[in-house]
Amino acid sequence: MLVTRRELRIAFMAGLGNAFGVISGVAFGYYVPLAVFACSGGTYGAAWELGRQRLLGTLLGGALLSISFRGLNGIHFTLAIAITLGSLRLLGGLFRLKVGYKVGGLIVVMGWLIHSGDMSMWISLRLFWTAVGVLITMLGLQLFWPMRSSEQVFSHYASVLDQLQNGLEQALAPLEGSTLSGLEARALQTAARNQIIELRTELPNVARELGENSNRHPRYVLITDLINAASRLTVAICGLLRQPPVRPDLESLQPIHKAERDVLVALSERLEAWKFNLLQPRRQGQLVASPPNELFTPPQSWQLIYQKLDNSDLQSLELIQLERMASRMQRCRQACRAVIETERLWTQLAGS
Repeated sequence: MLVTRRELRIAFMAGLGNAFGVISGVAFGYYVPLAVFACSGGTYGAAWELGRQRLLGTLLGGALLSISFRGLNGIHFTLAIAITLGSLRLLGGLFRLKVGYKVGGLIVVMGWLIHSGDMSMWISLRLFWTAVGVLITMLGLQLFWPMRSSEQVFSHYASVLDQLQNGLEQALAPLEGSTLSGLEARALQTAARNQIIELRTELPNVARELGENSNRHPRYVLITDLINAASRLTVAICGLLRQPPVRPDLESLQPIHKAERDVLVALSERLEAWKFNLLQPRRQGQLVASPPNELFTPPQSWQLIYQKLDNSDLQSLELIQLERMASRMQRCRQACRAVIETERLWTQLAGS
């Protein structure tokens, strides 16, 4: 796709801001489209943070420029600019500005070298037009193809679920008579871990969108719990991939292998249901996505696995094989517990 909705929205809002600046007849109106381009972070939360930092950087840079231009007038301007920029970087770090101090630096340099004759008016108008550009950006993200960070997180989470389902299929392969290499387990763990880290980086944007007390908001709580569940599932599935099943060809262990196979298939189907529910559009006033209709229940064969262990002849197995069997059962229990506990909380949040 050559042109995306995001690019069309940015172009439209920048054009609208530029037209407004030209029609108004007020000087320096070109700062409106510049602010639109700088603040269009893709989602509402990201744009809000970029706009906030740009406004803070403009205020900080303008204040330091006004003070330094008068207070350091007796020294060479290159040294005065260096002192001002150093002070700006120090204060920007104290205010935790990641990009705002760059805007402030431009104001210091441009104001000192270009706008020394009309500095007060230039700073005021630049701040005004920057605020207008941020406002237009936020309105555009609200009205034209809204892009919320929570929706983006759910979309990325669907990719994580695809990765986990792929891991469950790989864990099923040895039970079906196929072979599996250890490289596949490491590749799955690396890919899933990287995607989960990316999801966690989106949490501040989600929190900003949800406002005050966002940590208690049902949607935020659900997102964090889903991410934690993905981490737990990744650990469990990678453990299964690193430890292949014990003697799939042994007749006496067939009931145990069938129980493992059934629970892995059930988990994969459940993750597919999660993905379907999370990607469904929410109704008006609905805080969280609808949970599955019923809580996850492991298949009957898995619930009876301890009885099958009692009836199985395990005398022919070595100690290391028994340990591997116990480890695989533990990993399956971990995966089931992660799904059950997440769905229980999900259901509570949906009913709140």
